[in-house]
Amino acid sequence: MIAPTDTRSGTWTSLWRRELALTPARGRAIARIAAASALMVAVAMTFQIPLPAYAAYLVFVASQEDVASTLITSIGGIVAASLAIGLSILLYVFDASEPALRLPLLALSAFAGSFFARTSALGPIAFLAGYVLVLTQTLADDIPATDPLVHEVLWLWVVVTAPVVITAVMNLLFGESPVALSRRRAADIFERVASQVGHPGTDDSQQLRAELLALDQLKNKAFLWDKRLKPLAIEDEALIAALLEVLSVARVLDDDAIEVRRHAAASIREAGRVFTRRRAASTAARADIATTLPLQVADVRGVALLQASARVLNQAQGGDATNPPQAPAARHGFFVPDAFSNRAHARFALKVMIAVLASYATYTLLDWPGIRTSVTTCFFVSLTTFGESVHKFTLRASGAIIGGLIAGLCIVFVLPLLTDIGELCVLIATVSAFAAWIATGSELVSYAGMQIAFAFFLGVLQGYAPATDLTGLRDRVVGILIGNLWVTLVFASIWPVSAAEQAAVLRIAALKKISQLLRQAEPPTQEQQVAVSQDLAHADVLQARAQFEWRRLPIDSTRQASPGSIERIASHAFALLRIRASTPPIAPSDGIDDALADRIDALCETNPSPQTRSTTDATPQSPLDRARQQLEEDITHATHPT
Repeated sequence: MIAPTDTRSGTWTSLWRRELALTPARGRAIARIAAASALMVAVAMTFQIPLPAYAAYLVFVASQEDVASTLITSIGGIVAASLAIGLSILLYVFDASEPALRLPLLALSAFAGSFFARTSALGPIAFLAGYVLVLTQTLADDIPATDPLVHEVLWLWVVVTAPVVITAVMNLLFGESPVALSRRRAADIFERVASQVGHPGTDDSQQLRAELLALDQLKNKAFLWDKRLKPLAIEDEALIAALLEVLSVARVLDDDAIEVRRHAAASIREAGRVFTRRRAASTAARADIATTLPLQVADVRGVALLQASARVLNQAQGGDATNPPQAPAARHGFFVPDAFSNRAHARFALKVMIAVLASYATYTLLDWPGIRTSVTTCFFVSLTTFGESVHKFTLRASGAIIGGLIAGLCIVFVLPLLTDIGELCVLIATVSAFAAWIATGSELVSYAGMQIAFAFFLGVLQGYAPATDLTGLRDRVVGILIGNLWVTLVFASIWPVSAAEQAAVLRIAALKKISQLLRQAEPPTQEQQVAVSQDLAHADVLQARAQFEWRRLPIDSTRQASPGSIERIASHAFALLRIRASTPPIAPSDGIDDALADRIDALCETNPSPQTRSTTDATPQSPLDRARQQLEEDITHATHPT
């Protein structure tokens, strides 16, 4: 919920040290979540709100890294719950006394929620609405009379609204402003990029790329929060694209190019200082500083790095006033372009529906309603690829077991000693702080913290008196494990999608975007550059998730280019484009760039047969010629890795 996705590899010790590092911002987030959870429990116990465990858990769901994100999530949750509860009451008119009709409506709700979550502008609202609708439909099995059933369903609106309102108020009072948070992160990233450029190995390029893309999302919320920053929106888009370009070009520069790296790092640090001063003043006024290249170097990659770092400084100063960057094209439409043409969307929704129905049938046929948490698990564990689902299954199962153990120990040894609601709130805040510590990490481990909190709340908050029975805790943990089992079986057996294969698809998409950039006469826009980095960053995440696939899924073996080869092609392509754009007017390619683009396209074909003859001059003279030759060498190496 707090940190961006971390894709770095390393030992378990370094992994946990990185994931559990306690920063001031993270400490404040933990305190807010713990306080809001304890306050929600106090309100639920005082007014006897049903399902206090779910109400306390929704504090974790609504809590985000900044105030704007929390408010957006809270409003979306209330809207989704309102739509789902209203529609559920309408469906009760038809299926409250007809179990045979309730089952297909339940299946339709699960399918529609999962499908529209992936394909429509509603996104998370559609997902939450589908989940609440399925949950309310299953209540008819336990409450056959319609009056108490409707009464219970209407209470669900309070169960959802109360925690999100408490969380929103807590964040408005003590939360992180997206403006201040984005500035702190930007200043930190400037320094880290400069350190990585100046001294390779001090940081991780892939992690920095992921954090820059996350910052790109955070700044949009900052613009919503403070309208005075809106004039800087296009400027910041260009600045993030320039930093991504620097990271990409620096990856292929020799480590011994000390002077080039030193001057590039100095430019980036100066850009960070200029950026901080201008954003603190909340003005778009330009601050002119010379950005001429300080060195004359022979290595074309050094030339590209110096030009790219000079562009970073220029963008931090406000860019070229006579040729401002173009605003990104507005995106319209309720559905994504391939909503009904891409079968993957419908297949994913169908797999979620099958897993939900299987879990529902399991606890219904066994007459074991205590394990109805299996249905909840199916919604929140299901992801596009098998590797992602197993990764989330691992986090959910481990979190449920840890949270269940903590709850069991508290039921046996702690709850009998408590005498009032204040002591209960202290216990809730203490365990919530521990769970929030993990939940505020990256996506690699954060979901385990969410599940620790959920399992603990389900075990301890069984009613309005101290819990004394371990049966309910056992049932809920078993339900979580059964739901995980069904999701794993369904996603591994029916139209399995390999995370490694999807990573390869994204890298192929990045190569196609690069070939398009080589063909066009105009310099690449910041949106085009960011799109390539987004594909490569997402591919890195999926490649890491592929390690969780316990069975080998079918992968297209004809795609021979390795991830490292594709990264080098992208880096040298950005270097070529930077040198080409920095030579006004743009130097004519005489068809060479088109030929290089054709060879890159050949790498994307199912059965590639790329040409092996040289498309560049045998003795390159200019930096642009040398850049083309280096890109051609990378393409040849990717085609014939041996």
